Amino acid sequence: MTDTQKAAPISATDFVKAYVTTHQSGGTIADLATALNRSVEQVRAKRNSISAQLKSRGQSLPSLKRMERDSSAYDEAASIVGDYLSTLMGESDSHEQG
Repeated sequence: MTDTQKAAPISATDFVKAYVTTHQSGGTIADLATALNRSVEQVRAKRNSISAQLKSRGQSLPSLKRMERDSSAYDEAASIVGDYLSTLMGESDSHEQG
């Protein structure tokens, strides 16, 4: 599908069937997007829309498994904080000795 082509709308029933199947298999929102041939953003928007409608009817979709995230940015951030705190501790030690 190209950017200029619009995907055919997915009915609420078809979406929920795919959602339930994905949930049963322990899938993520990315798995659901693949199953529906949509982007994760499109699937999130559809889920939000359907969730609101289901909530007004006293129902809710079960949560899907969370997608794995690239934690390298957090590793780097932790390293920066660790280095900074070490520097602070070093300054604190030199003030106590002086």
